[in-house]
Amino acid sequence: MSTLNFIVCDILPWGVAILWLIYVALLISGLRKRQVLTAETEIELPRGIPRVTVLVAARNEESCIDKCLQSLLIQDYPNLEIIAINDRSTDATGEIMNRLEAEHLGLLRVVHVESLPAGWFGKTHALHCGTSFATGDWLCYIDADCELLTQRTLSLAMQEAQKRSVDLLSLTPRFILDTLWEKITVPVCSSLMVIWFQPARVNNPRLSTSYANGAFLMMTRHCLDRVGGWCRFRTQISEDIAIAREVKSNGMRLAVLENDGLYRTRMYETIRDSWNGWSRIFYGALPRKALAISLARLVLCSIIPTWAVLYWLLTAGLDPQSATISTAMAAAISAVVLQQVYSALIFRAVGGGIQWSLAAPLGHLALAGMLGRALMNHLGLATTQWSGSVFRRGQLMTPPLPSPHAISAAQTATAQRR
Repeated sequence: MSTLNFIVCDILPWGVAILWLIYVALLISGLRKRQVLTAETEIELPRGIPRVTVLVAARNEESCIDKCLQSLLIQDYPNLEIIAINDRSTDATGEIMNRLEAEHLGLLRVVHVESLPAGWFGKTHALHCGTSFATGDWLCYIDADCELLTQRTLSLAMQEAQKRSVDLLSLTPRFILDTLWEKITVPVCSSLMVIWFQPARVNNPRLSTSYANGAFLMMTRHCLDRVGGWCRFRTQISEDIAIAREVKSNGMRLAVLENDGLYRTRMYETIRDSWNGWSRIFYGALPRKALAISLARLVLCSIIPTWAVLYWLLTAGLDPQSATISTAMAAAISAVVLQQVYSALIFRAVGGGIQWSLAAPLGHLALAGMLGRALMNHLGLATTQWSGSVFRRGQLMTPPLPSPHAISAAQTATAQRR
């Protein structure tokens, strides 16, 4: 028993502290090697630049679709068309799109999707419909809640894609963090994704690590056709990561870069949407083993040390004379201090205020809940719900999957429209 106590009370806590020291060192090294595309980059686009079609799918996005499309309409890229897809909206999204289309004839085209066929996720179906009207050699998919911050965004992205000779380029977003919940949760949730999908590994063609962010996804039409089009990903919860995996597995090249001053987005406005949205992202992006490892690491290395130290501080405040720092508590305090340094660096990197990193322990509790729910989804103990679709263990439950004949007919109809 004494040996077990020695391991639990002395070896394990200091092991956690040393682990955090390694995490901080790796994070600092990674931040120094960041690949960032900035708004100040010089542009030297050659003649005969390819035509780019930007596609924005929106469902009930009346609060942000005007700002998104307006930021696209002022882009300086000279060979551009914009397609806005109104995906069964019940608010004023379609009317806003129609108004802007009338004001910018020849540049903006609006496609209205009236129904969702069985077996499709709403976003992938909307993108599938919009792509059938695209005339560009390159396709750029941008989320409706994104706002381009400079008129050079598309030109810079295209120049970088050609410079790197990639088939798919994705720019990770800068986040709009308005509410207290967003300020606390978005940095810790996004940092988990960076841990599993390190840009340096993603951008290495010799490694299988694949990732893309659907907020800004630019690819060649050949690339999309080669991986099977959006029909291939009609039931994918995280279609952006799924398509990135197919791109790499088919021998094509992809690159993921951070953006500085090019565009920003807001993840989820309400706590409910955030809970469902991040749970969906983790479920679609990470396999069951990765979720279990992430949850165990979070509890062991973050939650237990932090709340143990907080409890000790509370006890010491109530009875200062009896407060003593044991070996285990010294290790826990060291781990918490290093964790706060790590959190401060992360919060700063994603555009959040460093002061909010002090609330990271609360974000870790929320993250643990989201990871737990995503893991339960993999085990079939819960369902994933998003935009009117219900998934269980990766299988689409509502609406039901179509028959192979219906899928073939849909593909034929798309080919005829092209």
